[in-house]
Amino acid sequence: MKNTKMKAILKILWNLLAVIGIIIICVFGYLFFDEKANCLDLGKIYDPEQKICRDDCLTWDEKIGCVPITEENIRRKEKGLPFNK
Repeated sequence: MKNTKMKAILKILWNLLAVIGIIIICVFGYLFFDEKANCLDLGKIYDPEQKICRDDCLTWDEKIGCVPITEENIRRKEKGLPFNK
């Protein structure tokens, strides 16, 4: 009787550890393969159209796309003004 209870408890613990392990693997996999977050962590801009990490853009605008790094665009960003095409 005790042996079957022990086996049932061990089976439950084994399944619980397996589920926890799968969750941990999924979280680390998502963090490792998330290109956009990795790009932003490096201080660069992610280009969703070309799906690349760029360092030649000040920011990304939905209408314009890559906003080039110029003195005028830097001033506009600091003041919160919209960018020109």
